[in-house]
Amino acid sequence: MSLPAIDFSAFRNGTEQKRRELANCVTEEFKKHGATRLTNHGLTAETITKAYEWSEKFFKLSEAEKAAIANVRDANPQRGYSYVGSEATSKVNKRDQRGEFQICEDDDVDQELVDAKEHFDYTRDGDEYATPWPSDASIPGFHDWMEGTFLPECMTLARDVLTAIELGLDVPVGTFTSCMSSYVDELRIQHYPPLAVSKLAAGKIKRCHAHTDFGFLTLLFQDATGGLEVEDRVNGGWLPVVPTGDPTEVGVYVGDTLVHKTNGHLRAAVHHVVAPVSLKNREDGVMPERFTIALFAKADRHAVVGPMPKFVTSETPQRFPSLTALELHNKRVGQLYDARPKEIGALEGGPGEGEGLEG
Repeated sequence: MSLPAIDFSAFRNGTEQKRRELANCVTEEFKKHGATRLTNHGLTAETITKAYEWSEKFFKLSEAEKAAIANVRDANPQRGYSYVGSEATSKVNKRDQRGEFQICEDDDVDQELVDAKEHFDYTRDGDEYATPWPSDASIPGFHDWMEGTFLPECMTLARDVLTAIELGLDVPVGTFTSCMSSYVDELRIQHYPPLAVSKLAAGKIKRCHAHTDFGFLTLLFQDATGGLEVEDRVNGGWLPVVPTGDPTEVGVYVGDTLVHKTNGHLRAAVHHVVAPVSLKNREDGVMPERFTIALFAKADRHAVVGPMPKFVTSETPQRFPSLTALELHNKRVGQLYDARPKEIGALEGGPGEGEGLEG
Protein backbone atom coordinates (compact mmCIF):
# COMPACT_ATOMS: atom_id res chain seq x y z
CA MET A 1 0.00 0.00 0.00
CA SER A 2 1.19 3.52 -0.78
CA LEU A 3 -0.21 6.90 -1.70
CA PRO A 4 -2.28 6.81 -4.90
CA ALA A 5 -1.13 8.73 -7.98
CA ILE A 6 -4.09 10.77 -9.27
CA ASP A 7 -4.31 12.11 -12.82
CA PHE A 8 -4.93 15.84 -12.30
CA SER A 9 -5.44 16.81 -15.95
CA ALA A 10 -9.23 17.05 -15.67
CA PHE A 11 -8.94 19.87 -13.15
CA ARG A 12 -7.53 22.19 -15.80
CA ASN A 13 -9.16 20.72 -18.89
CA GLY A 14 -12.32 18.89 -17.80
CA THR A 15 -15.97 19.85 -17.42
CA GLU A 16 -17.18 21.43 -14.21
CA GLN A 17 -18.59 18.07 -13.12
CA LYS A 18 -15.23 16.34 -13.77
CA ARG A 19 -13.43 19.10 -11.89
CA ARG A 20 -15.66 18.62 -8.85
CA GLU A 21 -15.33 14.84 -8.97
CA LEU A 22 -11.56 15.17 -9.08
CA ALA A 23 -11.60 17.78 -6.30
CA ASN A 24 -13.62 15.41 -4.09
CA CYS A 25 -11.21 12.55 -4.83
CA VAL A 26 -8.13 14.63 -3.98
CA THR A 27 -9.71 16.01 -0.80
CA GLU A 28 -10.68 12.53 0.41
CA GLU A 29 -7.07 11.42 0.07
CA PHE A 30 -5.99 14.41 2.14
CA LYS A 31 -8.49 13.39 4.82
CA LYS A 32 -7.06 9.85 4.86
CA HIS A 33 -3.33 10.50 4.73
CA GLY A 34 -2.75 14.24 4.69
CA ALA A 35 -1.07 13.61 1.34
CA THR A 36 -1.48 12.28 -2.17
CA ARG A 37 0.39 12.19 -5.48
CA LEU A 38 -0.52 13.89 -8.75
CA THR A 39 0.44 13.35 -12.38
CA ASN A 40 -0.46 15.33 -15.53
CA HIS A 41 -0.79 18.53 -13.52
CA GLY A 42 0.66 21.09 -15.91
CA LEU A 43 4.40 20.96 -15.22
CA THR A 44 6.11 19.01 -17.99
CA ALA A 45 8.65 16.24 -17.57
CA GLU A 46 11.17 18.46 -19.36
CA THR A 47 10.66 21.29 -16.85
CA ILE A 48 11.03 19.00 -13.85
CA THR A 49 14.12 17.33 -15.32
CA LYS A 50 15.70 20.72 -15.91
CA ALA A 51 15.05 21.69 -12.27
CA TYR A 52 16.92 18.58 -11.13
CA GLU A 53 19.79 19.40 -13.47
CA TRP A 54 20.10 22.87 -11.98
CA SER A 55 19.90 21.41 -8.49
CA GLU A 56 22.80 19.02 -9.14
CA LYS A 57 24.88 21.88 -10.54
CA PHE A 58 24.19 23.98 -7.45
CA PHE A 59 25.27 21.35 -4.95
CA LYS A 60 28.51 20.81 -6.87
CA LEU A 61 29.55 24.38 -6.10
CA SER A 62 32.50 24.71 -3.73
CA GLU A 63 31.88 24.85 0.00
CA ALA A 64 33.16 28.42 0.00
CA GLU A 65 30.67 29.47 -2.68
CA LYS A 66 27.77 27.90 -0.78
CA ALA A 67 28.91 29.27 2.59
CA ALA A 68 28.95 32.77 1.10
CA ILE A 69 25.15 32.59 0.65
CA ALA A 70 24.37 30.85 3.95
CA ASN A 71 20.90 30.91 5.51
CA VAL A 72 20.74 32.86 8.76
CA ARG A 73 19.65 30.39 11.43
CA ASP A 74 16.89 32.40 13.12
CA ALA A 75 13.08 32.45 13.15
CA ASN A 76 12.68 34.36 9.88
CA PRO A 77 11.83 32.68 6.56
CA GLN A 78 14.73 30.55 5.36
CA ARG A 79 16.81 31.98 2.55
CA GLY A 80 20.03 30.70 1.03
CA TYR A 81 22.18 27.66 1.69
CA SER A 82 21.90 25.36 4.74
CA TYR A 83 24.71 22.90 5.37
CA VAL A 84 24.30 19.20 6.22
CA GLY A 85 22.95 18.96 9.76
CA SER A 86 21.85 22.60 10.02
CA GLU A 87 18.11 21.93 10.27
CA ALA A 88 16.61 19.85 13.10
CA THR A 89 13.17 18.71 11.95
CA SER A 90 12.90 16.39 14.97
CA LYS A 91 12.25 19.44 17.17
CA VAL A 92 9.07 20.68 15.51
CA ASN A 93 6.61 17.86 16.30
CA LYS A 94 5.97 15.28 19.00
CA ARG A 95 3.28 12.73 19.76
CA ASP A 96 0.46 13.64 22.14
CA GLN A 97 -1.27 11.31 24.60
CA ARG A 98 -3.31 9.83 21.74
CA GLY A 99 -0.17 9.04 19.80
CA GLU A 100 -0.82 11.75 17.19
CA PHE A 101 1.92 14.10 15.99
CA GLN A 102 1.26 17.68 17.08
CA ILE A 103 3.19 20.94 16.92
CA CYS A 104 5.78 20.84 19.69
CA GLU A 105 5.14 23.56 22.28
CA ASP A 106 8.15 22.89 24.52
CA ASP A 107 11.67 21.41 24.54
CA ASP A 108 10.55 17.93 25.57
CA VAL A 109 12.01 16.27 22.46
CA ASP A 110 15.37 14.66 21.75
CA GLN A 111 17.76 17.55 21.17
CA GLU A 112 20.52 15.51 19.52
CA LEU A 113 18.84 14.12 16.40
CA VAL A 114 20.48 15.04 13.10
CA ASP A 115 19.11 15.43 9.56
CA ALA A 116 21.65 14.35 6.94
CA LYS A 117 20.74 16.80 4.17
CA GLU A 118 21.73 20.15 2.70
CA HIS A 119 19.42 22.58 0.93
CA PHE A 120 18.98 25.95 -0.75
CA ASP A 121 15.81 27.99 -0.11
CA TYR A 122 14.60 30.91 -2.19
CA THR A 123 11.57 33.00 -3.10
CA ARG A 124 10.64 35.50 -5.78
CA ASP A 125 12.80 38.56 -6.35
CA GLY A 126 11.55 41.65 -4.50
CA ASP A 127 10.42 39.80 -1.36
CA GLU A 128 11.13 41.62 1.91
CA TYR A 129 13.19 38.60 3.00
CA ALA A 130 15.68 38.64 0.14
CA THR A 131 17.34 35.51 -1.22
CA PRO A 132 21.16 35.46 -1.33
CA TRP A 133 21.80 33.92 -4.75
CA PRO A 134 25.10 32.48 -5.99
CA SER A 135 26.80 34.73 -8.51
CA ASP A 136 25.98 34.27 -12.17
CA ALA A 137 29.69 33.71 -12.72
CA SER A 138 29.53 30.64 -10.46
CA ILE A 139 26.41 29.09 -12.00
CA PRO A 140 25.24 31.04 -15.08
CA GLY A 141 21.47 31.03 -15.65
CA PHE A 142 20.56 29.34 -12.35
CA HIS A 143 18.90 32.37 -10.74
CA ASP A 144 17.01 33.46 -13.86
CA TRP A 145 15.49 30.04 -14.61
CA MET A 146 14.77 28.84 -11.09
CA GLU A 147 13.18 32.14 -9.99
CA GLY A 148 11.71 33.32 -13.27
CA THR A 149 10.44 30.05 -14.78
CA PHE A 150 10.25 27.14 -12.35
CA LEU A 151 8.99 28.97 -9.23
CA PRO A 152 5.95 30.59 -10.97
CA GLU A 153 4.89 27.25 -12.50
CA CYS A 154 5.00 25.58 -9.08
CA MET A 155 3.06 28.47 -7.52
CA THR A 156 0.33 28.06 -10.13
CA LEU A 157 0.02 24.32 -9.46
CA ALA A 158 -0.16 24.87 -5.70
CA ARG A 159 -3.05 27.30 -6.15
CA ASP A 160 -4.83 24.85 -8.43
CA VAL A 161 -4.59 22.18 -5.74
CA LEU A 162 -5.85 24.57 -3.07
CA THR A 163 -8.78 25.48 -5.33
CA ALA A 164 -9.54 21.76 -5.60
CA ILE A 165 -9.49 21.50 -1.80
CA GLU A 166 -11.87 24.45 -1.56
CA LEU A 167 -14.31 22.62 -3.83
CA GLY A 168 -13.80 19.34 -1.94
CA LEU A 169 -14.48 21.01 1.42
CA ASP A 170 -17.48 22.91 0.01
CA VAL A 171 -16.15 26.32 0.97
CA PRO A 172 -16.26 29.32 -1.39
CA VAL A 173 -13.62 29.30 -4.12
CA GLY A 174 -10.92 31.74 -3.04
CA THR A 175 -11.22 30.91 0.66
CA PHE A 176 -7.55 29.91 0.78
CA THR A 177 -6.13 31.29 -2.44
CA SER A 178 -7.40 34.83 -1.83
CA CYS A 179 -4.95 35.18 1.07
CA MET A 180 -1.97 34.25 -1.13
CA SER A 181 -1.87 37.37 -3.29
CA SER A 182 1.62 38.48 -2.20
CA TYR A 183 3.22 35.24 -3.48
CA VAL A 184 5.51 34.55 -0.54
CA ASP A 185 5.83 30.84 -1.35
CA GLU A 186 9.30 29.37 -0.89
CA LEU A 187 11.06 26.83 -3.08
CA ARG A 188 13.74 24.46 -1.80
CA ILE A 189 16.19 22.28 -3.68
CA GLN A 190 17.53 19.55 -1.43
CA HIS A 191 20.46 17.12 -1.56
CA TYR A 192 20.95 14.08 0.63
CA PRO A 193 24.63 13.02 0.36
CA PRO A 194 25.54 9.32 0.28
CA LEU A 195 25.10 7.88 3.77
CA ALA A 196 26.29 4.61 5.25
CA VAL A 197 23.38 2.50 6.52
CA SER A 198 25.40 1.78 9.68
CA LYS A 199 25.08 5.47 10.64
CA LEU A 200 21.34 4.95 11.19
CA ALA A 201 21.75 2.19 13.79
CA ALA A 202 21.93 4.42 16.87
CA GLY A 203 18.74 6.24 15.89
CA LYS A 204 20.31 9.71 16.06
CA ILE A 205 20.77 10.26 12.33
CA LYS A 206 18.15 10.09 9.59
CA ARG A 207 18.03 11.64 6.20
CA CYS A 208 15.11 13.61 7.63
CA HIS A 209 13.27 13.04 10.91
CA ALA A 210 9.47 12.86 11.20
CA HIS A 211 7.79 16.25 10.89
CA THR A 212 5.00 18.26 9.31
CA ASP A 213 5.48 21.26 7.03
CA PHE A 214 4.44 24.80 7.91
CA GLY A 215 2.52 26.31 5.00
CA PHE A 216 -0.83 25.62 3.35
CA LEU A 217 0.63 22.67 1.47
CA THR A 218 3.88 21.35 0.03
CA LEU A 219 4.57 20.14 -3.49
CA LEU A 220 7.36 17.56 -3.34
CA PHE A 221 9.24 16.21 -6.34
CA GLN A 222 11.57 13.30 -5.57
CA ASP A 223 14.08 11.40 -7.69
CA ALA A 224 14.06 7.60 -8.06
CA THR A 225 16.21 6.88 -4.98
CA GLY A 226 13.36 6.33 -2.49
CA GLY A 227 13.26 6.47 1.29
CA LEU A 228 10.35 8.88 1.76
CA GLU A 229 7.60 7.55 4.04
CA VAL A 230 4.26 8.95 5.24
CA GLU A 231 2.57 8.07 8.53
CA ASP A 232 0.02 5.26 8.12
CA ARG A 233 -2.97 6.57 10.08
CA VAL A 234 -5.01 3.40 9.60
CA ASN A 235 -2.61 0.61 10.52
CA GLY A 236 0.13 2.49 12.33
CA GLY A 237 3.72 2.65 11.17
CA TRP A 238 4.76 4.14 7.85
CA LEU A 239 3.82 3.94 4.16
CA PRO A 240 6.79 3.97 1.74
CA VAL A 241 6.22 6.50 -1.03
CA VAL A 242 8.03 4.59 -3.77
CA PRO A 243 8.33 6.66 -6.98
CA THR A 244 6.01 5.40 -9.71
CA GLY A 245 8.41 6.19 -12.52
CA ASP A 246 6.13 8.84 -14.04
CA PRO A 247 8.45 11.82 -14.62
CA THR A 248 5.68 14.29 -13.76
CA GLU A 249 4.79 12.72 -10.41
CA VAL A 250 4.57 15.19 -7.52
CA GLY A 251 3.61 14.55 -3.92
CA VAL A 252 1.25 17.01 -2.23
CA TYR A 253 1.32 17.32 1.57
CA VAL A 254 -1.09 19.17 3.86
CA GLY A 255 0.75 21.71 6.03
CA ASP A 256 0.14 23.29 9.43
CA THR A 257 -1.52 26.42 8.04
CA LEU A 258 -4.27 24.40 6.38
CA VAL A 259 -4.69 22.41 9.60
CA HIS A 260 -5.21 25.65 11.53
CA LYS A 261 -7.65 27.10 8.98
CA THR A 262 -9.78 23.93 9.02
CA ASN A 263 -9.52 23.52 12.80
CA GLY A 264 -7.95 20.10 12.33
CA HIS A 265 -10.58 18.86 9.86
CA LEU A 266 -7.60 18.25 7.60
CA ARG A 267 -4.50 16.94 9.39
CA ALA A 268 -0.96 17.61 8.26
CA ALA A 269 1.03 14.84 6.61
CA VAL A 270 3.69 13.44 8.95
CA HIS A 271 6.62 12.27 6.85
CA HIS A 272 10.27 11.34 7.16
CA VAL A 273 13.12 10.04 5.00
CA VAL A 274 14.81 6.77 5.89
CA ALA A 275 16.71 4.05 4.02
CA PRO A 276 15.19 3.04 0.67
CA VAL A 277 13.17 -0.17 0.64
CA SER A 278 16.09 -2.04 -0.94
CA LEU A 279 18.31 -1.20 2.05
CA LYS A 280 15.77 -1.57 4.86
CA ASN A 281 16.84 -3.79 7.78
CA ARG A 282 20.41 -4.03 6.52
CA GLU A 283 23.47 -3.26 8.62
CA ASP A 284 25.79 -2.55 5.72
CA GLY A 285 25.70 -0.73 2.42
CA VAL A 286 25.55 2.92 1.43
CA MET A 287 22.43 4.85 0.54
CA PRO A 288 23.00 6.66 -2.77
CA GLU A 289 22.67 10.41 -2.92
CA ARG A 290 19.12 11.70 -3.28
CA PHE A 291 17.66 14.91 -4.72
CA THR A 292 14.26 16.44 -4.02
CA ILE A 293 12.54 19.73 -4.80
CA ALA A 294 9.83 21.25 -2.60
CA LEU A 295 7.49 24.20 -3.05
CA PHE A 296 6.11 25.45 0.28
CA ALA A 297 2.86 27.26 -0.58
CA LYS A 298 2.36 30.04 1.98
CA ALA A 299 -0.38 32.42 3.04
CA ASP A 300 0.23 36.16 2.98
CA ARG A 301 2.32 36.98 6.04
CA HIS A 302 -0.30 39.15 7.74
CA ALA A 303 -3.25 36.92 6.86
CA VAL A 304 -4.98 35.46 9.90
CA VAL A 305 -4.76 31.67 9.75
CA GLY A 306 -6.92 30.80 12.76
CA PRO A 307 -9.85 28.35 12.38
CA MET A 308 -12.67 29.30 10.03
CA PRO A 309 -16.17 29.50 11.59
CA LYS A 310 -17.39 26.66 9.36
CA PHE A 311 -15.12 24.24 11.21
CA VAL A 312 -15.75 25.47 14.77
CA THR A 313 -18.81 23.87 16.39
CA SER A 314 -19.95 22.72 19.81
CA GLU A 315 -18.62 19.26 18.91
CA THR A 316 -15.36 20.65 17.51
CA PRO A 317 -14.45 23.76 19.52
CA GLN A 318 -11.62 26.01 18.37
CA ARG A 319 -8.32 24.11 18.69
CA PHE A 320 -5.83 26.69 17.43
CA PRO A 321 -5.16 30.38 18.16
CA SER A 322 -5.81 33.06 15.55
CA LEU A 323 -2.20 33.74 14.59
CA THR A 324 -1.02 35.47 11.45
CA ALA A 325 0.76 33.29 8.93
CA LEU A 326 4.06 34.98 9.79
CA GLU A 327 3.57 34.37 13.51
CA LEU A 328 2.94 30.68 12.85
CA HIS A 329 5.90 30.52 10.48
CA ASN A 330 8.26 32.25 12.95
CA LYS A 331 7.19 29.86 15.67
CA ARG A 332 7.85 26.79 13.55
CA VAL A 333 11.14 27.92 11.96
CA GLY A 334 12.38 29.08 15.35
CA GLN A 335 11.95 25.52 16.60
CA LEU A 336 14.28 24.25 13.88
CA TYR A 337 17.13 26.43 15.11
CA ASP A 338 16.32 26.87 18.81
CA ALA A 339 15.39 30.43 17.89
CA ARG A 340 11.77 30.86 18.92
CA PRO A 341 10.41 34.41 18.60
CA LYS A 342 11.28 36.59 21.62
CA GLU A 343 13.53 33.83 22.92
CA ILE A 344 16.34 34.00 20.39
CA GLY A 345 19.58 33.05 22.06
CA ALA A 346 23.10 32.30 20.96
CA LEU A 347 23.09 29.95 18.01
CA GLU A 348 25.76 27.34 17.60
CA GLY A 349 26.85 25.69 14.40
CA GLY A 350 28.61 26.18 11.13
CA PRO A 351 29.60 24.21 8.08
CA GLY A 352 31.77 21.85 10.10
CA GLU A 353 28.82 20.60 12.14
CA GLY A 354 27.67 18.28 9.35
CA GLU A 355 31.00 16.53 8.89
CA GLY A 356 30.99 12.79 9.34
CA LEU A 357 27.42 12.27 8.15
CA GLU A 358 28.27 11.13 4.67
CA GLY A 359 28.82 7.42 4.06
